[in-house]
Amino acid sequence: MNLNLIEVERGKRVAGKIKKLTLNQIKKLKGSKKFQFDWSTEEANEVYSIKRSDNNELLGLISIIDVPQELRIHINLVESVIINQGRKKKIDGIPDCLIGFACKIAFMRGYDGFVSLGPKTRLKDYYHNKFGFRHMGTHMVVFLDTSQSIITKYLKDE
Repeated sequence: MNLNLIEVERGKRVAGKIKKLTLNQIKKLKGSKKFQFDWSTEEANEVYSIKRSDNNELLGLISIIDVPQELRIHINLVESVIINQGRKKKIDGIPDCLIGFACKIAFMRGYDGFVSLGPKTRLKDYYHNKFGFRHMGTHMVVFLDTSQSIITKYLKDE
């Protein structure tokens, strides 16, 4: 899978890979200075990392919850490492690829790409404008064509 990651300074594409973390790997994230959130609290969920392919540098994480009774994947938390956040980030597209990956999982599990998240108030417009998430109750959601467009834009199957 080709990920749409861009090295900001040179405008060059960066190869990346996404892998599921083991429970032990999640526990080792406790106290990590690379993130604002304490990812060790996500051990009950599926946590995936995104890394550079060339040097195995950790770029970001996503925590998802499978909600099979509602046929959806819920994004509980998504975060780039601190050096890849904000205006001075070195690599662009990290959360975008992780959200695309969550959409792909939602199709693979037979959920028609149904993905939800509960964004902070200041991020609602961002998720709507950038990805097409729509409000549904207390969550924002994507499914079907919108999920497929996110996958197409951020994950390129080889």
